[in-house]
Amino acid sequence: MRDLNDAIADVETDIGQVQAQLATRGDQCRELIKEQEALHGRVREDFNALARLQAEAAIDSPPMVARDLLQQSSADLQRRDRKAAVLADELQALLDIEQSLQQRSQEAVAARDAAGGQWQALQNQVDTTLEAEPTYRVLQNDLQLAEARADTVERMAASAQSEHDAKAGAYQADPIFMYLHRRSFGSAAYRGWPLVRTVDGWLAELCGFDRARREYATLVELPPYLQEHAGRARADVEAARQPVQQARDAALADAGGDPLRQQLQTAQGEVAQALLAEQLHRQTVDAKQAQIDGFRSWTDAEGGALLTALARTLSAKSMDDLYRRVAATASGEDDAVLERIHRSRLRLGEIDGMVGEHTREMAVLKKRLDSLQAARRSYQAAADIERQAYEAPSYRAAAPATVAASFFSTTSSRSTTRSSGSLFDLLAGGSSSSSSRSSFSSSSSSSSSSSSSGSSFRSGGGISGGGGFKTGGGF
Repeated sequence: MRDLNDAIADVETDIGQVQAQLATRGDQCRELIKEQEALHGRVREDFNALARLQAEAAIDSPPMVARDLLQQSSADLQRRDRKAAVLADELQALLDIEQSLQQRSQEAVAARDAAGGQWQALQNQVDTTLEAEPTYRVLQNDLQLAEARADTVERMAASAQSEHDAKAGAYQADPIFMYLHRRSFGSAAYRGWPLVRTVDGWLAELCGFDRARREYATLVELPPYLQEHAGRARADVEAARQPVQQARDAALADAGGDPLRQQLQTAQGEVAQALLAEQLHRQTVDAKQAQIDGFRSWTDAEGGALLTALARTLSAKSMDDLYRRVAATASGEDDAVLERIHRSRLRLGEIDGMVGEHTREMAVLKKRLDSLQAARRSYQAAADIERQAYEAPSYRAAAPATVAASFFSTTSSRSTTRSSGSLFDLLAGGSSSSSSRSSFSSSSSSSSSSSSSGSSFRSGGGISGGGGFKTGGGF
């Protein structure tokens, strides 16, 4: 039984080692396959780039460069050439329109500036005339005084609000002050029992409540008052500005300012319309330019289909043919792209070999793993059979003779039954040889009869009286 357990343990150790080797090979294969997929994507991108460069060279170079690979699409190439010319003409027409719109905007701006200059000159003339009139000066002085008063009040309101924000928090954080303030201590509204009044008085003297109450009231009440006062001052400014503006508008109208004002407004509207038209047309020009850029870079639908066909054709060519084609172009960019393709293909070949080698090694390891698992199952089955046979009742009834023979065997040729009887006689303590032989004979006959009946050798104890020999699963 112990040999079977050792064999099973050895097999399980070998299985663990083989599984670890399989896992390592699997991880290596996954990393190689991941690199292989990335290289395939890179090769596709490089062939697309090479196709674009070859197609661009086919437009400006002899047909031997790339057009021979696109003979089935020669009509598409010719149509593409015509479309490129049409797009260029459309862009030029849009640029001409844009130039005319820019000229129109410049003229509108010049007209607006001229009208604005005339209007400003008329305003300066009217202002000079009005300043010589005493009534207008009085109105203007009132307006200036109201504006000065409003500015002063607004500054005071802002200062009071800043002081409130900076100092009111300290009062509100003082629990004694806020307690007395909420109880209206020191005012006619204050109420309290005599004892409470006495304690509140002590607290007020302790924190200097009378002075603090006046200062806190100023901090809280002054900002809203000044803000209200500032609102009235601004209203006074608007009221003082109206007569000044009315007198000025009347003077401008008398001086013929209405036509100039209308002319200025019209010029400003024309400038706005011209700038808007120019901006909208600029968007059209940008869209056309983007279309041409996409057409030249072969990113449009038709160009993409042609590049896909050319890239597929180029990928089927040999490296010698590709080197010959890139050498025929004037650009060196396609040479660099082809070098990248060549390196990628070499690496892909290496990866294919490594993946194949790992796959073969994994197949050998899998066969060894199956063999080891089969051996473990056979060993486990043998151990289970031996354990079940040992635990079965029939095994316990038939095993005593075999166990006794293996344990009590001696160098003599006596039978197992006699050896068993001699042991029993020794344990019983016989005194003489004759009596021992007699006792041996009786024990032998008794043992023989007991063995034949299958009742003297039983599991469950040790040596008991009455000549019965019992065992508890081993000696």
